Amino acid sequence: MTGTTTTAAATRPAPAAATGPLIRAELRKARATRATLALAIIAPLFCVLWAAVQIYLFDGLAPSLIDRRVEAAHAMAQQGYVFTLILGILAMTGEHRHKTIAWTFLITPRRSRVLTAKLIAWGLTGLAVAAASTLATLIAATAMLAARGMPVMTDDVPLILIGSTLTTAAYAVLGVALGALVRNQSAAIAIAVIWFAYADYALSSALPDIGRWLPTGAARAAGGLTMPGGTQLPAWAGALLFAAYIAALVAAARRTTLRRDIT
Repeated sequence: MTGTTTTAAATRPAPAAATGPLIRAELRKARATRATLALAIIAPLFCVLWAAVQIYLFDGLAPSLIDRRVEAAHAMAQQGYVFTLILGILAMTGEHRHKTIAWTFLITPRRSRVLTAKLIAWGLTGLAVAAASTLATLIAATAMLAARGMPVMTDDVPLILIGSTLTTAAYAVLGVALGALVRNQSAAIAIAVIWFAYADYALSSALPDIGRWLPTGAARAAGGLTMPGGTQLPAWAGALLFAAYIAALVAAARRTTLRRDIT
């Protein structure tokens, strides 16, 4: 009996090895899905548009604020976050919308592995979209700033670009977790857009001392975006707080996915 148990344990695939094929399958889905391609194209264009708004519409600033204006233009690389958030939601809720979730869990009964694979694969997809958005913003902002005779870089811009890339990618992970909690695709997208694009920002504008502790406020701080009233957290604190929000949401999604009836 002991020998049999030992042999079974030895032949059982390690969790990482078992999850690897699932991650590759999710990445193939990402490449083959038209929505992924569409959002991956729209996100960089949206960021470039916001960079142009920062550079061309906010005139009349005092010379002492020029550096902040340059940094704000590059920080628009984070404006693609809503598209990576939607990518993550679609990745999870699409299984329920198209009734494939039952087959997915039949093929891989360990639901935690399915969720882990989706979090990793779509986090990587979000990172690719975020990197493209950052590169597009950097190139466009540099060209537009130079055309206006303004500085194209400050000492803080590299950290702003890194923070924008990582937080935009993290929104994809947040989207997967939100999609696991709210399985209805339309409801999940509506909740995400209303809260993260409008309600959170409105609350931050009205009550900046509270807004900086909210998920959007934390992500903005990590990505170098200025909050209303200039009350944002330091970048490192915003990054840690945003990571904590995502970890809590992922933990809730994992608990729900393991216990919820899929029918």
